[in-house]
Amino acid sequence: MSNEVQDWLSGFFEMNPDAIEVEEVKKKKENKLDLFKQVLPALDKRDMKFFDKLSEEEKKEIVPWLLMRWMSSSAGAAEHHIMMVNDIVNKDFSVFSPRVTQGKSGHLGLQWKLLALCGTGRGQRHQWIAPPKGVIKNKLEAAVLKIYPLMKDEDLELFLKVNTTEDLKGLFIDNGYDDKSLKELFKE
Repeated sequence: MSNEVQDWLSGFFEMNPDAIEVEEVKKKKENKLDLFKQVLPALDKRDMKFFDKLSEEEKKEIVPWLLMRWMSSSAGAAEHHIMMVNDIVNKDFSVFSPRVTQGKSGHLGLQWKLLALCGTGRGQRHQWIAPPKGVIKNKLEAAVLKIYPLMKDEDLELFLKVNTTEDLKGLFIDNGYDDKSLKELFKE
């Protein structure tokens, strides 16, 4: 850096003692845990005590839903991992989150142990599986899903084929849609 910039920065930090220098920000952003050298191998080897040995800062780096994505696929035991993660960890997963436990730390230790149960006992090569992107629905499909939010895609498709336009209009009227909303839904 030039002398002018250094002088300006030193003056800035003198006037703003609460400001954080760039080096401090970089240090804070650096992860202390290595996902591929420490975390995933510990899960693969079913190390239940790994999480308990971590410092508080390192424990904050553990994000269970991200580890679920990593653990759910492997090059060597793909079927094992997808079935175990789905059956053991994914079942009632949200019950253990901090949001559900009234802002407390949640049950990260238990989530770690459930993830560790999914390991094979030996190292695996894991790959990232991106979460699915939402399917864009047309207005009519979106309106039916507002009434029946748990309807599956194939059921929705069948529902729209079986019911006539008049049947659908009656459904929407029964659920509080006005004439203006109906015109917007059925205009084509």
